[in-house]
Amino acid sequence: MPSERAAALADEFAAANDAAIAFAESCSDSQWRTVVPGEEWTVGVVLHHVAEGHAQGARWLRFMTAGEGVADTGDDIDRHNVTHAEQWSDVSVADTVALLRDNGQRTEALLRALTDEELDRTAPFGPAGGQLFPVAQLAVVASRHPRGHLAHAQEALDASGRMDGQNT
Repeated sequence: MPSERAAALADEFAAANDAAIAFAESCSDSQWRTVVPGEEWTVGVVLHHVAEGHAQGARWLRFMTAGEGVADTGDDIDRHNVTHAEQWSDVSVADTVALLRDNGQRTEALLRALTDEELDRTAPFGPAGGQLFPVAQLAVVASRHPRGHLAHAQEALDASGRMDGQNT
């Protein structure tokens, strides 16, 4: 039976995804192409990375709840991120928003369906060096990941003077 903890995690994730969608939809072409310091990707690539990350996180949650663990390492993730940034350098707002919505709905549904037993389960997590990692902690990352990247993108636009109608 789904848990109250799972519902809260799903609600938090949905709010984070909704914020990412609203931000993406508010971007001008110039804002969408602004490079985000520290990420070294454009706002568009950062938000597409968030959308793709939803699917990756959902895959990891399925593995973890099944007790299989996640084999991907930090180096695997870094390599994938470089490839992703190259492949999606010209991604559109519309395509990114569609992916945020689609992958977001799937991830939210997965989070909402988790039981307390599943949330309490641990399994080896490759990005943490293969250490045992609680499913509940990974579920929290589902909303922290988009919020962190969104904050960086917003800061980049603020710093470049491209927010609040100051588009260049």
